[in-house]
Amino acid sequence: MKIYKRLFPFLKPYMTRFVLAGSCMTMVALLTTVPVWLIRYVMDNVLIAKDMKTLAYVTIAFPAVYLFKGVFAYLQNYLMSYVGQSVVRDVRQSLYEHLQNLSLDFYHKTSTGKLMSRVTNDTTTLQIAMVQVPVQIIRDGLTLLFLIGTIIYLNWKFAFVTLLLIPIAAYPVAILGRKLRRAGRDINIEMADLFASIHEGIGGHVVTKIFGKEKDEIDRFKRDNYDYYSAHMRWVRADILGAPVMEFLGSFAAVFLLWYGGRDVIAGHWTIGSFFTFLTASFSAYKPVKDFTSVNAQIQQGAACAERIFELLDEKPSTMNRAGAGTLEPFRKAIEYNNVTFAYGTGPTVLNHINLKICSGEVVALVGSSGSGKTTITHLLPRLMDIKGGSITVDSVDIRDVTMESLRRQIGIVSQDVILFNDSVAYNIAYGKFEIRDPNDPEARKEIIEAAKVANAHDFIMALPNGYDTMIGERGIKLSGGQRQRLSIARAVLRNPPILILDEATSSLDAESERLVQEALEHLMEHRTVLVVAHRLSTVRRADRIVVIEHGKVTEEGTHDDLLLKNGHYKKLYQIQVH
Repeated sequence: MKIYKRLFPFLKPYMTRFVLAGSCMTMVALLTTVPVWLIRYVMDNVLIAKDMKTLAYVTIAFPAVYLFKGVFAYLQNYLMSYVGQSVVRDVRQSLYEHLQNLSLDFYHKTSTGKLMSRVTNDTTTLQIAMVQVPVQIIRDGLTLLFLIGTIIYLNWKFAFVTLLLIPIAAYPVAILGRKLRRAGRDINIEMADLFASIHEGIGGHVVTKIFGKEKDEIDRFKRDNYDYYSAHMRWVRADILGAPVMEFLGSFAAVFLLWYGGRDVIAGHWTIGSFFTFLTASFSAYKPVKDFTSVNAQIQQGAACAERIFELLDEKPSTMNRAGAGTLEPFRKAIEYNNVTFAYGTGPTVLNHINLKICSGEVVALVGSSGSGKTTITHLLPRLMDIKGGSITVDSVDIRDVTMESLRRQIGIVSQDVILFNDSVAYNIAYGKFEIRDPNDPEARKEIIEAAKVANAHDFIMALPNGYDTMIGERGIKLSGGQRQRLSIARAVLRNPPILILDEATSSLDAESERLVQEALEHLMEHRTVLVVAHRLSTVRRADRIVVIEHGKVTEEGTHDDLLLKNGHYKKLYQIQVH
């Protein structure tokens, strides 16, 4: 019941259409019983009286009834499809918006493929349930009520025996329902694993081929695919068992009706028309009862999907704007990390009492071994995650006391892992400036071109088939590594932030690409406060200050020459790379 209460806000905007669909279902249910009464009237009155005129009217009435029933059935199905699709569209939109607002630490613990499964597969299953379940419950439920009313009216004693089937059938249906719910959850879990396997297998195809691991990936997918198949077959076994159970129980009622009802007709206690109508109504009532077993399966699977959807919607971002958070004024003086500690969730401490001051206009480089905490330090500044202890201030203002929007507007980032979108070159550069809504606008295009020139990207862009309108493919796959990096720099140039984070921005590039990227970075770094993360120490020699991070702590600090004289960890790292 809790799940349906949570779904109701999504349904509420479409209640008018839902009510109209319910009215159409009522008419379909009512018109389903009309032919039963027409048959009784024909057999008991028209045929015995040999009334040809009335027979003609009845024969015209039959197609008219089914015509109107068809119209109402069409309207019912269209309206319910509209409601179901609209509700699931809104649920899917809410899911995506919620995912966009979750903090970075959430993505560290959650597979992308599994998230894709929830946004696509779970919502699709929920949509099917929302369209089909109300139709069968309301329409078939009303049909059953009308038919039950008919058989009670015709013979309440025989109706009692027929209706005895319903409570008897309820017990096995309830047992099957629990199995279906469990199987539905398993299906969704295994489907999420299957999505994750596909996402990783396709995304990592280059590494797979280079290392000759195609067979291993095929075997891994085979295991996940088989697990999904097994979970689905458990659901199928519970689903298809309902109909045979209902048929077996229904056969007892049929035997009773045929034997005792037939005796009453032979004895003259019951007319043939009434008996035949009773049988027709009873067997017609069996169909909606039987269909309720399949509805139960859909309800359980839809409920399992809804549980997973709301479980995701219940995830709270670890970083949120505080009540009354102000707007950060333009950066002028200094960024300070004051006794900062951090850990991912309940894991071990990653940063341990970090104290660091970065003055306006200063270029500070963070160096150290892999996993020492350098990138984590940079992620804390724009509040992609929140610190566990201490504070980070910008111009003496705690970044938790200002809105994340105003904080992030003043920060640009160029990282090793360049994220580009399957759109035009112009769109990807314009992504850096909030104010640009249309990259094809003439004024916006001028800004985009200027940013590309600063980033040493204009020449290669103009050499592309459609220049700035060239589609670059998923994650910019149609471009080289250096070209992707220069687009990322152009995006940062267009943003024009006073604070810049460079995270391994020149790694994994050939010498020529690195030269062009380095030139672009030098243009970008002019008159900005820069926090640089680098493994290649040759790229940070000209930094105003180098900070050595080891095991989440600041161990050394100074210029390149000063650190070499200290004979500490920095000198060891430098000598390893030089030799």
